[in-house]
This record gives sequence, structure tokens and C-alpha cells, in this order.
Amino acid sequence: MTMVDNLLRTPPLQEFMQAVALSVSAVVGLDVTIVDQTLVRVAGTGVYEHVVKERLPSSCSFGLVLGTGSPRLVVQPREDPECVHCDKRKQCQETCHLAYPLLVDGRPIGVLSLVAFTAEQRQRIIDRQAEYSRFLHHMATLVAMAAHSVATSRELGEERDRLTGIVEAVREGILAIDAQSKIICCNEAAARLLRFHVPEVIGKPLRELLPDAPLLEILHSGAGYVNREVMLPHPAGRLHHICTGTPLFSQGQLVGAVALLKSLEDARRMAYDLSDRQPERPIDHILGRNLRLQEAKQMALRAAAGNATVLLLGESGTGKELFARAIHYHSPRSSGPFVAVNCAAIPEDLLESELFGYEEGAFTGAKRGGKPGKLELAAGGTLFLDEVADCSLRLQAKLLRALDRGEIQRVGSTHTAHLDVRVVAATNRDLESMVRQGEFREDLFYRLSVIPISIPPLRQRKDDIPLLLDALLQRHARSMGQPVPELSPQTRQILYTYPWPGNVRELENVVQYMLHACRGLTPGPGRPKTVTIEPAHLPSRLLSGAAQPGEGEASPQPGEGEAPSQPSRSFASPWGERLVPAAEWERQAIAEGLRRFGNSARGKELLARQLGMSRSTIYRKVKKYGLDSCQY
Repeated sequence: MTMVDNLLRTPPLQEFMQAVALSVSAVVGLDVTIVDQTLVRVAGTGVYEHVVKERLPSSCSFGLVLGTGSPRLVVQPREDPECVHCDKRKQCQETCHLAYPLLVDGRPIGVLSLVAFTAEQRQRIIDRQAEYSRFLHHMATLVAMAAHSVATSRELGEERDRLTGIVEAVREGILAIDAQSKIICCNEAAARLLRFHVPEVIGKPLRELLPDAPLLEILHSGAGYVNREVMLPHPAGRLHHICTGTPLFSQGQLVGAVALLKSLEDARRMAYDLSDRQPERPIDHILGRNLRLQEAKQMALRAAAGNATVLLLGESGTGKELFARAIHYHSPRSSGPFVAVNCAAIPEDLLESELFGYEEGAFTGAKRGGKPGKLELAAGGTLFLDEVADCSLRLQAKLLRALDRGEIQRVGSTHTAHLDVRVVAATNRDLESMVRQGEFREDLFYRLSVIPISIPPLRQRKDDIPLLLDALLQRHARSMGQPVPELSPQTRQILYTYPWPGNVRELENVVQYMLHACRGLTPGPGRPKTVTIEPAHLPSRLLSGAAQPGEGEASPQPGEGEAPSQPSRSFASPWGERLVPAAEWERQAIAEGLRRFGNSARGKELLARQLGMSRSTIYRKVKKYGLDSCQY
């Protein structure tokens, strides 16, 4: 074939180039521009759509790409040496571009470029340069083939088949329509989601097949949408997927629209993989040799093998969520999501929609397109209901129906969806007592407590304190970049005899406090080789709250965790020498905290941090002990 100057500006190739630009832009989510070998812009999207036929300065970086026939990544437009002499450098708004040569028989006939206008797009091009270059190479190959076949419609048809092959390689569904809503492209992934047979729908109006499809809205509004949840009626059952719609323009005219479709399962998986979630840990990551703790861990392992509902019972700070994550880790559902909901931290009027989701328009402020609930997001995995006792009776009834029937309905919806989730619940309250008092449904209690597991508080497993102390000191000292300090015998004795109302969470908070309190005590000439934590480095409440182990509490034995061998030093309790029950100690500790910090919301928040409890737990215990009306 003889090379023709300005080949890219000859019809129908120019229309084909605009279609290529639109297709590439829709797939990669970046603007695209194409110039021919004379640096005349022949196609573009976004801001470049309106400046087709504009000639670029010969000093621009595209000129170098045409001259060398090699790709070029410019990450600092206006500052790059190639841009210094560009006549339009000051008007340029680009943050980055990746230019790829279009070659026919080894001769450049133009440049295809991905263009970034924001910092996020710039970073995406930099991070995915190799992937985008491969894609541009494929598209450049298609353009070269199209240039060879402009003479015959058969050859152009072959190029469309090749472009279709690239579209079919995309995992998401792709559906494109023209301005009359006729389907011009539908890959197999889209056909599966929409229950189409591709040969039967190409050329047919989408408005006749799916009259409620949101893609049709673009033909009227010209505006696209991103990640909209779509539910459409269908003779074979409701269609349910996530859709992103983009308008297609040519010569400033709306010529159609393209949709990227994802199944709900793929969208959930992507959200789960990209979310900032804590890694699931095996049961061995729960430290402790105490017999009661070992029994709880063994029961958790047995429960993990099945699908029955588990109820974790234990005080605040005992590690109920760690047990829940371990159950998920060892279960057949470990490859699925682990979704946690703190029922006490979410207002009652929002908790229902948080658990069950809602439809568009279900209430004022409802998100357009609706929102899936945690029960849906946990499909195929585990849902952890923390502080389940804080659910209202009305919500308890709805939760019971969902668990019994294995079905849920979003708020504002009449559609029933199948529930495929394993529930692990947890509470620090006495549910049986709440059932007797009518505060918790008896039927839900039995539904949740199929496998109850009781996690002992730290004061009943004090033989584990040396092990926990050493592990926490090493972990947090390493994260702070400081050497692991030693504990003086007096300090260890205080830590061993303190009743720990906040349990392991409070112990971890105290470890962090100690590390910060002794941070400036670095070893050096004339000083000890290692830093030693003394009682003065402990929070003041530990000095006043330490007591000898009471009935049912295990004291660490010499040799376990370096417990001191000399006689124990006792510290006076602020309430006398007598030993007091844990509940009375807890009440006195909270009352003392309210006196110190005040009975305001801020004071309770400070008290919660000091005791290593959640804010909701402090509010509940203040009410339980009748301290909410006290004036301090």
C-alpha cells in the first residue's frame, strides 16, 4: 500500500479514530487525544473533543514521538525539556501524558496519547505505565490494520472483530448503544449479566429489551453515572448488578452511550479487597495459657468447622472480636468477607439500614441507587454482630426473621433476597437476665446462642499477664522504634494484682502509657544499660487500684513471665484493707473517674480511655450503677 499523507484525516478512518478514542477513554477512564503525522488533532475526548483539527506546535513532545517512533511518558508538563520551547506551554493544563506512536509499515502516521488532568490520574498513569503501554500497543496495531483496509468494508469489518476481541478480554461487561438506543456492542460478560444472547440483540433497540435500563437516561441527559446499583425486572428473574454509564460524543454530538457492568458479587469482592480491613488471624494469635481461655479457644475451633451461629460472651476488652476473626479464619468461609458491626456504636434509627440496606427513596437522604447492608456485604463470609444486646426489640424481631428464613428485605423494598452468611454475635451483658426482664427476645437469644463461648476476664486469668505483658511490650516498643524496657519487681507486682476492669484492652493501653512515660530515659554513660519501668511510670489509677488476688483469681507463679520471687508488696486500696467484689470495685472506679473528669460527655470519653472501655460501655455502666444523676 502506498502511504497517503494525512491518512488519519481521510473518511471513514477519521470516524474510526474518534471511535477508538472514545473506546480507549471508556475503558481506562482517562482522556484521549490522537494527532496525525502533521500534528493535526484528528480525535479527542473531554476538553480535546472541541479542538479537533487544531494543529499542535512542532516543538511539542508529540513531535519527538513522531520523529523517533518510540513511546514517550511526560510526567512534568511545562517543566520537561521538550516542553520548554512549546508555544502553548503556559496554556497547557495537563499533569501527565503517555504518547504512543501509530505506525504503518514502520512509518509513523500519528500519535495516540492518554492524558491526565488531575494528580490522581497522573499517579495512575505512572503506576500503570506498562499495562497502559500494552493496551495502547494493541490499539495502535488495530489502527495500523484499519489504515490498510480503508478501501473495503470487509477489511473494516475484520478490524471491528479484532476490537471486539479486545472488548471480550475485559472482565467487566461492556454494552454500547447508538443515539437511537440500538445495541452496537455487547460482550459475553454483559450478555451473562443481562441474560442476552449476543447474536440476537445486536442491532435491536435497548429500550424494547430493557425499557428501564439507566443507560437510556444518558441519551436524554448526556450525563453519565458511576457505580450505580441497578435492579431491573426480567422474565427470568430480577437483574441485579453495578453499572457505570458513559456518554459517547462525536463532533460534539451525542452518538451513543457505553456501560461497564459488574456483578454484585464482583463489586462486593472488590470493595472487601480494597477496604482498610484488619487481617484475619488464626486462633494461636490469641495469647494465653490459662485453662479457661484454652477451653474457649478449643470450643471456637470446633465451632469454626460448622455453620451454626456463635455467641461470644465476655466483658468489654476481653478480645471477643479476636475470637470472631479466628472463627472466620478457620471456617470454610475464610475466603469470603468478614464484616463487623458494632450495634452499640450506631444510632438505633440508622442501625436497621446499616444491617439490611435500603432502596433509593426509602427515606430522606437515602443515597441514589440505594445501598447494600452489612448482611449483603458479608455474603459468602461471616457477619460479626458486636454488642448485639444493644439492638432494639423491633430490630431484634427483623434480625430473627432474617436468620430463621435465610432471607432479607432492604428498607423500602418488597423484594426478598437470599441470605448466605454465618453470624457470630457478641455481648458483654447478661442476655438471660435481659430475657427475663423483657429487654431481649427469648427466641432470638436461643437463635444466637446455638454455640455459646464464654471468654474469661483478665482478673480470672492473671497467670497470663506475664505472657501478655512481654508480647505487648515487644510489639509496641518495636512500633515506636525504641528498645524493649524492663519492668521493676514493684511494677510487675502492681500489674499482676491490679483487677483490670478494662481487661486486655486496658492492659494494652497501660503498656502504651508506660512506653511513652519512659521514652526519654535512654541508656548511656553513667546510666543503666536498659531502661526500667518503675511504678512512677504507671497511670495513677493503677497505684490506687492494685489489690491482692481475690477468690477465684490465679496469681502468677515464680518463673512464669519473670514474676518476682521476693515477698509481694501490697498497695492499699482506697476503700480499706478488705477485698471488695469486682462489681463494687468497678463502681467505685467509675465514680472516682466521674469526680475527676466530670459527668459531661467529654468527661465520660476521657474516663473510657483511662479504663480501656468503649464509650458506650461507660454510659451503660454509669446507668447500671445509678451514677448518671450524680453531680460532680
